[in-house]
Amino acid sequence: MKAAEKTTTPGYLLLLFVLGFGMFMFTRTGHIVPYFDFAILLAPVIILRFSRIQPLKRGTWLTLLGFLLSMNIALWGLFKFDNETLTVTFGLIRSSLLAVIWFLPFFVDRLIYPKISNQGILPSLIFPVVTTAIFYLSSLEGPFDDGGGTTSTFGFVYRSLVFMQVRSLFGIWGLVFMHSWFVSIVNHFWENQSGWKMIKNPVILYISIMLMLFVYGTIKTSTIWSSKQETVKIAAVVLVPKNKEAVPMSRIFNSKTTSPFGETISRIENLTKAAADAGARIVSFQEFAMVIKQADEPILIEQFQITARANNVFLSITYAFFSKEGKGKNKHLFIDDNGKILLDYTKRYLLGFGPFGETGVFEKGPEVIQSTETPYGKIGIAVCRDMAFSSFIRQAANDQVDIMLAPSYDWPESRSAWYITSAVENGFSLVRPTYNGYSYASDFHGNELAFMHSDQTTSGVMYADVPVKGIRVLYPVVGDCLGYLSLVGMVAIIGLAWARKRKS
Repeated sequence: MKAAEKTTTPGYLLLLFVLGFGMFMFTRTGHIVPYFDFAILLAPVIILRFSRIQPLKRGTWLTLLGFLLSMNIALWGLFKFDNETLTVTFGLIRSSLLAVIWFLPFFVDRLIYPKISNQGILPSLIFPVVTTAIFYLSSLEGPFDDGGGTTSTFGFVYRSLVFMQVRSLFGIWGLVFMHSWFVSIVNHFWENQSGWKMIKNPVILYISIMLMLFVYGTIKTSTIWSSKQETVKIAAVVLVPKNKEAVPMSRIFNSKTTSPFGETISRIENLTKAAADAGARIVSFQEFAMVIKQADEPILIEQFQITARANNVFLSITYAFFSKEGKGKNKHLFIDDNGKILLDYTKRYLLGFGPFGETGVFEKGPEVIQSTETPYGKIGIAVCRDMAFSSFIRQAANDQVDIMLAPSYDWPESRSAWYITSAVENGFSLVRPTYNGYSYASDFHGNELAFMHSDQTTSGVMYADVPVKGIRVLYPVVGDCLGYLSLVGMVAIIGLAWARKRKS
């Protein structure tokens, strides 16, 4: 009897629903429920079982309902605006869209699986292929980065430096595929407990690949294979609020609030001097270090140049300006120790929808990552959310960037190294000064070299000795090939299922 045709008691289905979607809430980083590593390992297993063992129509609607409820509860109030109605509306729309993206792989699997559930290894591959394909499609352009929030979902691998190296081979899609395959393998075992012959080949294949990935990660991160690296001291600087209360990003955009010009320039000069006196050769400030009117831009840039030259440092500094007519820009300058502007970058991936957030007040920058040679390696620059889009950041790896500087103004507040895996994927070191959250520096393997939380610092300055040379890895060469292949595989599997249905 096919899994989709099995009858189960209402009590058993209710138990699966509550366990699966209740646990799924703990895979999100929100204000209401905490994040637990184990939840993302177990919740999809139970949800997939729930989806497969009941009639198609009922199972579809209940699975969608489960994702809508769990996602909205877990992320309630995560993005706070000064307007409470906007907070609720924005949250409901965003969380519901994210819920639909997560629902789709389970829905497609439920349509296909019963029709080819007796085809050897193939049934175990349906869910990982479909999941990878759908998350990949959702990552191409839109409100969600990295495949509909998959980065936050697979946060547990951040604690495993070895398995994190999968991303240097196939990017996030390697993790999505292997994790989804684990979910499918467990369900395959669940459905065929008395038939080892039915599950032997998928299980052996999965374990073999996992062992190979483990060996690869172990060798890649081993100190035996790493030569001693020349480093440069980099200071990541955050302008800590005097009252320790971070200014909401939405307030800046809605009121077009600008920084107190003289006071903020003075703080930047003093902090740069302190960093230079401590031996920093590169000083990088948070996103929105200054917010100004467009008319003040020339004098601001001149002040930045003077500061870099006076302290004999390479200065990475961000600022944004509001325009009287049209939209302003969110910019990142990289200035050498002689005061010369080497890079002039405008943020590409703005946070917001239409008139809400950054998209309502700033123009998008061109889809080009800029980089320049320095005595401390090739330096690339980006801003905050730009780091979340793998195909965009791969430009830096293909340009053989050694160190990426990516300042941020986090909203909501960050509590961990959100984009540390970008360093692993691309073979460069990463420095991310962060207002309202977690500043860090990492090397190309994903080792944290230094970190600082804006709530727990008085100086606002973090120092890190960062390797001046990156390494070359596979992912920038092959790109999102696993995403492409999963799309092709999904189409082929759907075609096979349709052909079998027509034949029967």
